[in-house]
Amino acid sequence: MRSVIYITIFLTLCGSLSAFGQTTIPSEDVKKSGDILNKLDTLMTLWYVKNATPAKNKKAQNIMGFKPEDVPTYTDSIYARRIRMIQSPLPLAYNETVKAFIEMYAVRKRPQVEKMLGLADTYFPMFEEVLDRHKMPLELKYLSVVESALNPRADSRVHATGLWQFMYTTGKLYNLEINSFVDERKDPVQSTEAAAIFLKDLHNIFGDWFLAIAAYNCGPGNVNKAIRKSGGKRTFWEIYPYLPQETRGYVPAFIAAAYVFQYHREHNLYPQDLTLPKMVDTIIINKEINFEPISKVLGIQVEELKDLNPQYTREIIPARGRNYTLRLPAAKAAAYWPMRDSIYHTYTAMLLAQHPNVNPNDSSGIADITFNKGHTDSYDPKEKVKYTVKAGDNLGFISDLFDVSIYSLKRWNHIRGKSVSVGRKLTINVPADKLKYYKKINTMTSLQKKKEVFGRKYGEVKKEEAPEETDKEEKVETKSTAKESRKVEKTTEKESPKSTASTNVEYYVVQKGDTLWSIAQRFPGVTIDDLKRANNMTSNQKIKIGQKIKILKG
Repeated sequence: MRSVIYITIFLTLCGSLSAFGQTTIPSEDVKKSGDILNKLDTLMTLWYVKNATPAKNKKAQNIMGFKPEDVPTYTDSIYARRIRMIQSPLPLAYNETVKAFIEMYAVRKRPQVEKMLGLADTYFPMFEEVLDRHKMPLELKYLSVVESALNPRADSRVHATGLWQFMYTTGKLYNLEINSFVDERKDPVQSTEAAAIFLKDLHNIFGDWFLAIAAYNCGPGNVNKAIRKSGGKRTFWEIYPYLPQETRGYVPAFIAAAYVFQYHREHNLYPQDLTLPKMVDTIIINKEINFEPISKVLGIQVEELKDLNPQYTREIIPARGRNYTLRLPAAKAAAYWPMRDSIYHTYTAMLLAQHPNVNPNDSSGIADITFNKGHTDSYDPKEKVKYTVKAGDNLGFISDLFDVSIYSLKRWNHIRGKSVSVGRKLTINVPADKLKYYKKINTMTSLQKKKEVFGRKYGEVKKEEAPEETDKEEKVETKSTAKESRKVEKTTEKESPKSTASTNVEYYVVQKGDTLWSIAQRFPGVTIDDLKRANNMTSNQKIKIGQKIKILKG
């Protein structure tokens, strides 16, 4: 029998068994279901989750004709019948415990469930391929919903990590690489392979998938102990009262997740469209590289690279004497090899700009620089500024003000939750050459900061220029802010003398082989982000031969 480290899901559940071995647990107790609820909430902090949009085909999916605000619930007989209709080799049962978790997912945590339904389009085909190859029930994919809420960066209070919540020792036991640069517990492909083998081993021990699922949570030793205390019973519901308290809700939550994902339309729930690309390709990296030059040359955000490759914990691929994989949107993957030399030249230039004495061919030196920097947000020289949180601020707004990610903002200031208190002083790393500008932000009024962020989004405010409105002007202009904002959105180039007065406008016609990066190189001082803003492009939007690209200079 393999040694197993306990993977705990902290649930506070209570109740007693009925004559049929089915328990009743009040909904109020399910609300306090520890890690299950925490994972659902932390899911909402992910960059690509926050940028999710309502389903485009929501109307077509609304087979029941619900109104947008409808939150359907059903009788016990309907729930039980629907669960019986799920085609699965697993003995999916219905009872009050399962009902309580159904209501948690379908009533109280609806926004999170719609996000998970969208994530399922990315992860479930991957899970199903692995489970099918191992000849295991495909419904085991729903275990990841309970484990991590489909968040590859999920981290429990006992430091179980990833989609399948492996502890460090268990991950190493199942051949997952975990070191200072790589944590394959967060790799969707590698961790799923390890989880399938782990579950298969547990099933070989107990001969029952629900007991294997329980053992996945609390370890086979606790399951064997529960079997002995029950007098040798061999089903989950029969040994239920003898299992650790946190494990008793584990299988009911799994059944509820399977039900809600199968019948989400009947509950007026629809998959949200996420910014994660649907088509992803994998390339092989055989030389150490950081995310930053890949981002700059291929025109893909570092955040997207991190989301597609969460296993690289310091945004560096430490390819020293062995190959690693990098997942990219299909179009970007096709462009990688033609642009590979440019990517590595850019990487070398970035390193030398900050560390003139580094040997670009010495990977250990490069790794040491990267490691000591922590998560490398940029190779530009940095300075620290202090910002005091004001009323009305939130992490997203502050990150927009200082042009940093929420992830970095939270890491620099050891923020674990989703909010930050008024009056707290934050430390923020900013480019040294823009230190004066970023220092001004701490003295801006609320309206000035909003105009600053709003202006950047529409290319109307330079970062070097802080708005000069006074508190008095803020009070006068507050009433018209929403009206003016709508005007800015509708303003065309001809109708915007302010932007053309301070900016030289040129146009470039896209030629065969052009990319946003190659176009930006033709115009000194113009970046890929500048091109996207000037032309209202989304992060994944492609350019076409003959397309006229607006270039804003000055």
